[in-house]
Amino acid sequence: MLFESIKKRIISRLIDEISAMDPTHLELAGHGLIELLENKKLVHHGINKDYKFVGYTVDSFSEDSTVIAQYSTEGGYFKNTGKEDAPVYEKIEKDVQSAEKHRPRTGATKIYLMSTEEEIPSFRSKFNGTAMAQELGDALIILDARELAKRIYDLAVERPDAAAFFREFFPEFGQALDNFEYFGRLPAQCANHQSNEAVIAALRDHFAGGRSVAVLHGLSGTGKTQAAIDFVHQEEGNFDNYIWLASGDWHPDIPLSAVTRQRGGKPLNVVGSFNSAKTILVVDRLDQAVDPAVFAELQSGFDKGGVVIVTSQVAVPGAPSHVPIPRVSREIAMRILGEDPAQAREISERFVDACGFLPLVLATAKTVIDSQSVPRDAFYGDVLASPDALSGDDGVSILRSILRRLDGAPLAALERIANTGLAMHDGGFLTHFIRHVPKFELQKLAFLSPASATGVLLVHDLVCRAVRTADGTSDLITEVEHYIEQLQGEMTPSALRQIHLSRTQLLAEHHRRGERGPDWLLYALLQIEEAKQEVFAVYAGRPIIPDGSLAALISTIDAREQYAYTLDHLDRAGYYAACAQEYEKALGGAQGRNRAELLHHLGKAYRRCGEIDKALTTFRQLLELEPMWHATHGQIAHLGAQHDATEQAKQAGEQSLRYLITQIVSDPTSVPLRVAMAALSNLRSYAEVAEQLNGDERSIEALGEVISQSALEGLDQFYDAFVAFTSKFSYRHPHISFELVSAVGDMFEVSPVSIGRRHLLSVSESLANVAQSAQRSGDATLARRLSGLSLIYAEALLAAGAPDSFSARGIAKAYTIAGDPARALQVIAAVPAGQVNHWLLYRRAEAELALELPQSLQTAREALAEAQRDPRAAKNLASYFDMFSRCLKHAGDIPGATEQARLAVAHSEEGQFHQELTERLAALEELSCR
Repeated sequence: MLFESIKKRIISRLIDEISAMDPTHLELAGHGLIELLENKKLVHHGINKDYKFVGYTVDSFSEDSTVIAQYSTEGGYFKNTGKEDAPVYEKIEKDVQSAEKHRPRTGATKIYLMSTEEEIPSFRSKFNGTAMAQELGDALIILDARELAKRIYDLAVERPDAAAFFREFFPEFGQALDNFEYFGRLPAQCANHQSNEAVIAALRDHFAGGRSVAVLHGLSGTGKTQAAIDFVHQEEGNFDNYIWLASGDWHPDIPLSAVTRQRGGKPLNVVGSFNSAKTILVVDRLDQAVDPAVFAELQSGFDKGGVVIVTSQVAVPGAPSHVPIPRVSREIAMRILGEDPAQAREISERFVDACGFLPLVLATAKTVIDSQSVPRDAFYGDVLASPDALSGDDGVSILRSILRRLDGAPLAALERIANTGLAMHDGGFLTHFIRHVPKFELQKLAFLSPASATGVLLVHDLVCRAVRTADGTSDLITEVEHYIEQLQGEMTPSALRQIHLSRTQLLAEHHRRGERGPDWLLYALLQIEEAKQEVFAVYAGRPIIPDGSLAALISTIDAREQYAYTLDHLDRAGYYAACAQEYEKALGGAQGRNRAELLHHLGKAYRRCGEIDKALTTFRQLLELEPMWHATHGQIAHLGAQHDATEQAKQAGEQSLRYLITQIVSDPTSVPLRVAMAALSNLRSYAEVAEQLNGDERSIEALGEVISQSALEGLDQFYDAFVAFTSKFSYRHPHISFELVSAVGDMFEVSPVSIGRRHLLSVSESLANVAQSAQRSGDATLARRLSGLSLIYAEALLAAGAPDSFSARGIAKAYTIAGDPARALQVIAAVPAGQVNHWLLYRRAEAELALELPQSLQTAREALAEAQRDPRAAKNLASYFDMFSRCLKHAGDIPGATEQARLAVAHSEEGQFHQELTERLAALEELSCR
């Protein structure tokens, strides 16, 4: 599943790159794709030698014209311009007619149509019914952006020559292929990277000397980040886990337990995660002096062999934790520059002597030389002849001199990024901000590279300093607002990432503008946890203006929802009832998207104040207006899951949930991730749907892949969906849950506070369950890591107060699986006698057996007897018979253990647990015969 999740993530990004292509690049990339698919050379007449478009001809064709290809970046390629029952697709018909004029169709003719748009869901069913589609049949192959991405990915993985070709057109795709096994966790290696083994050796010697913290220091551009990446790659097999904190994630004046990820605003559980297993923690670009004492909270992890690497430009001479980065050797410097060390010339050696103290300068020089086709020696001579460029000792002047030789468009785009004052931006936003072609060129030139967070691209801070020409903060704010407006306020992962990355600038601009009408800037701030608390109060009392701007409408509604969270439960219901009255009144003056938004929030308000029937009626009205809004089905599923739902609402909720699940399974990208996560969370309330899914392993795998996608995007709804998934499916499909946890990266390395108290037990128990699966599968490393993480959440729950019986049994289970049954018994002993039930007795017997205590037998007997009297435990009796059997075996009663094992098998359903019980019974029967 890890591979599939990464594959889907890469393809998703590739679709974005394809969708942003200009006509020329589509012609070139599409022509190459057809040649690869058909395994033959084609004639390309769509553009001439000057890359200008040629009319009155098809774009590509084989020598015998049996293969013809047409390429389109036009909008509305899949739009039906005819009637619903007589569809017409004008652009497709035009391309087909051109192909047929080029060569009358025969049985051997094959026509490829390529579009940078994605097909709308209803296109195929309607198009396949047209006379043209039925007449052409298999001769017509239509490739939209999604199908193009799939074929490009498959070819690139299978064929190195194909990968090399497509890298030229899709730089982010090329970087993802290089870095797929670390996708979303470590930054990518820089272009022209050459490992500096002297740094790796220095770090290994430092840690071998008994130190646990290494501050790797040196000037910006000396390769500190690349060395840290190299160390993780080379040493990963010797550690159980690694954590990467990017620039800005943490400053030593706050405790590590308060670290917040800069890219998404989610608090990280650095301390707990580091201490749970042998871990490498990298704090990248911490440019201030750091005392190793700030890592005192990590001592438990240090005791396990964990280490911390801090990369910094700040040196503290003589400090025992500091490791100065060694200068790269002349040989490595020459290779970074693209020179053969064995054939070095006098001028290349002088250039290395002058610039070799910064590998970044050498790599940039190679990039500019290659991209601008500059004669090497002339380039070296120009730089060396400029005393101003060589005067500084920080590399900025040299880089500025080198970068001025770039073509105008890439340099202008680089300057615009640098002027924002931010080195990291969301990739989707950058396409909007600097446009696709300049972004494409900067990625191709490796000035834009993937950050450690999925979807984020960065420019090296030294490059930013070298090209910055002005304060572009206002430009950044304006374009963030335009980006959100283009999305009509939909908070896609891309928009949320850019908002969080820009949060300091956005909040400062909000203060500068002062009190005003709600706008897109306000709406952006309402998506940031720490900012929305500051801004919502002023706007929550504003009246709803149905015919005003969309920004004003949804900002006002969002501010009201934030205000509602400050009220107690009874007052909140009354507040939502008042909101519902105002929304309903406003509907009379609303049109278009404003009307849809009002209906959506009117339905939510009705749902929240207990008006179930009115909520259902409203959501059904919205489906008539916007039939493609998956979020509406999500709301109906949520409505049917409420404790006060009517039978009609429950049936509608189940119907909507089935619709969403079917959509997710058939095409994981068709449903927005946030809606998909909410739907999966609601599975706990629809037992019949979950039970039917349990019988279809393919569907379970598809749902697991979607959850892993949400982890890569960092969505906070991941936790509810994960808990629901493991609670419903891990019993019969433990291997899928195991693969899912392997795939979700660092989603459990967040603070328990950020998850919320009500989720702590579920997350702890889910992690413990999958840790147990890892133990059974022989992956001790992952089992240790997951068990350690499960105890973090268990301890957080215990710190909140004495647990009740329900919580105690989950916490005890986590401790027993983690190898600490004595602590499990302490937790159980704290539960009042009146709350002890058969569920808790089962966990006590489990812990006592792990400690080989004789009283485990009596405890297991009592647990089984009580469970047999409880109708709610009927489906779990196999576990109770099994526990009693194991305790009997430990007591030496093999016949009794065998009899109880038979009962366990008889009470179990098909699945992994049934198989384990059958194997255990067979072993006991063999033992009885001896």
